Amino acid sequence: MEAVIDAGIIRLRPVMIAVGATVLALFPLALHGGPLWQPMCYAQIGGLTVATFITLLMVPVFYSIFVLDLKFLTWDAKEQKREGVAAVAAGSATAPATRGD
Repeated sequence: MEAVIDAGIIRLRPVMIAVGATVLALFPLALHGGPLWQPMCYAQIGGLTVATFITLLMVPVFYSIFVLDLKFLTWDAKEQKREGVAAVAAGSATAPATRGD
């Protein structure tokens, strides 16, 4: 639960700065850009706003519901490490590929 909250706080500032700068830069073109640019800018502004809402709020909420509350996905870090070591030792396709250049 702490990781979800920390990730949301850490991501908040850079995402909001990028989206805010883009939306503010699109407003002059949306207001005075002509018949082609106005609808396109409004669509971009709306899309960025909705995508930001989904990225910052809905994704962590769905993660916490499906993983933390419903236990829809579960994993154990020790078990994954053992499986990764066994896969590398067996030479399976999940092992990192090396190039012979």
